[in-house]
Amino acid sequence: MNPKHILFNPETRLLRPGWRIPWLILWVAPLFMVLRPLISLARRLPEPWLPPARALLGLALILGALGIYRLFVRRVEHRAPEEVRVDGNTPWHVGLGFLLGGGAMLLITATLALSGAYRAEAFNSPWLLLKALIFYLPQSFVEDFIFCLILFRPLREGLGRRPALILAPLLFSLAHLSNSNESLLGLAEVFTGGLLMYYAFDRTDRFWTIWALHFSWNFTMNGVLGMANSGQALQGWIRPAISGPVWLTGGATGPEASVLAVALDFLLLLLLSRMSAQRLRGPAIIPEAA
Repeated sequence: MNPKHILFNPETRLLRPGWRIPWLILWVAPLFMVLRPLISLARRLPEPWLPPARALLGLALILGALGIYRLFVRRVEHRAPEEVRVDGNTPWHVGLGFLLGGGAMLLITATLALSGAYRAEAFNSPWLLLKALIFYLPQSFVEDFIFCLILFRPLREGLGRRPALILAPLLFSLAHLSNSNESLLGLAEVFTGGLLMYYAFDRTDRFWTIWALHFSWNFTMNGVLGMANSGQALQGWIRPAISGPVWLTGGATGPEASVLAVALDFLLLLLLSRMSAQRLRGPAIIPEAA
């Protein structure tokens, strides 16, 4: 066997999907290595300078990683990076992600409120919304960039969509093991939530859908509603009073560890499976009625 065939597909002459994962990591690693000490330094800045510094570094991270990814896809895979293309359908993909993420969290919280488990006691400074925005945009981007673009997409190409839809959410949930106050039900929801995200990406073939879903879920849950996010109790705009059984509220882990979240993940998966591929990929490609 030709040693080159271990790395390259002899028919397409492209680097095999499995080898693209470490190769892409090597491409983006210098960006993270440069920005990491800058982020650590920014955390020591006084409060008036901390939010703008974090915003600029977050923007640099997002634009830099997307730029490297586009270059990688063109040079290594020899194709156009359609999954990160910005076009007329991008608002549709972002809106779909917000509906699946933020909309789902609002529905969960409304259910908790109707049952008496969630009550808004007071409101904190609206500046906390901006801080949450600055924090969760790059945070969700990094996780989705790693687990979707670096891992899920090559796994789907190399192993097929079904194995990839199991492995990527599994790796995503295992990455949450170190979170404080994480629970077994919380990890189960991270798996089903990951399955929802990667299935949404698989159906839309757009990164913006999964990123908007993940960001709006975290931002709404913690930044707006003030509930813990995977065990991390960060202060949000609303200061809530939460009571009730752990299986309903999620306890210290947050609503991700609620049976409501797991059930809603499956409900949304069913909803996506019933939608046509044309509609999921955007109204701009739906043929007009005669």
